[in-house]
Amino acid sequence: MQRTAQFTGHRGPVYALVHGPEAGSFLSGSGDGLVVHWQVEKPDAGQVIVQVGQAVFSLCLLPAEGLLLIGTEGGGLHVVDLASRRELHLLDVHRKGIFRILHLPDARVACAAGDGTLSIWRMQRGQAPELLRHIPLAEEKLRDLSLAPDAQQLAVACGDGSIHVLDTALFNELHTLQAHPMSKPIAAEAGSTGTTALAYHPTKSVLLSAGKDGHLRAWRSDRDHALLQDLPIHKAGIYQLAFSGNGGYVASASRDKTAKLWNAQSLEPAGRVDRAIGGHTHSVNALLWIGELLLTASDDRSIIAWKP
Repeated sequence: MQRTAQFTGHRGPVYALVHGPEAGSFLSGSGDGLVVHWQVEKPDAGQVIVQVGQAVFSLCLLPAEGLLLIGTEGGGLHVVDLASRRELHLLDVHRKGIFRILHLPDARVACAAGDGTLSIWRMQRGQAPELLRHIPLAEEKLRDLSLAPDAQQLAVACGDGSIHVLDTALFNELHTLQAHPMSKPIAAEAGSTGTTALAYHPTKSVLLSAGKDGHLRAWRSDRDHALLQDLPIHKAGIYQLAFSGNGGYVASASRDKTAKLWNAQSLEPAGRVDRAIGGHTHSVNALLWIGELLLTASDDRSIIAWKP
């Protein structure tokens, strides 16, 4: 892995990365309450989009609507007009932090929150947000969401170790997997349990999951969700999984201060980012692919771009 750029300026941990409104740009959200707009080619020219006053846990850009959605540690969902950078709405359905916001078909979005509930909204420019569903799924946090390539299934990662697979029409439950229950504790998180990251394979009928146990598991997603592979890939909890745009790689980000690259077909190791090669000094929280570049974001307040 070759380090190509570093983006600094946040005063808190960086928890969220999403593509920006233009090609070659991205947005970052941090514990300092800021959302910053960056150009990949101009790492020293970040521009603050908005300050929300609480740690930013999640971001979602709706380009067709011109809206930016921001999920905060307190459970607030901020709806911001991207052109004017003006907040249009603050929605307070959730009682705890929103860990993931995912764009769904038909102008809908899903929010996974620390209160164990999933909210489904319709977001259309010029109209007030409409709450379509508010579904309690677990006693623990909901940590991640992933949409199947055909957009017919939504997978939800839960802090109790389960994965709930829902249809995207009525959000009825199709399957429940006990994916990352408590097993042998790892040194960094003794006694930990929980599913923390999900990613549907872009070309195969496979759902990948990762947990606080440091394991990556592959599930058959078109039939009975049988377990295909179980790999211990990190020494601490895994916070995000992300497939490259060409589908050749999947990246993992971990509390063990590393990010790793895997062959998307075989799940064989393909690369590693750590402190020894100029990587992060603290937990790696978020990932984003922009073309052939992989961006990693960390508790050390920085974002680094890498070329495999």
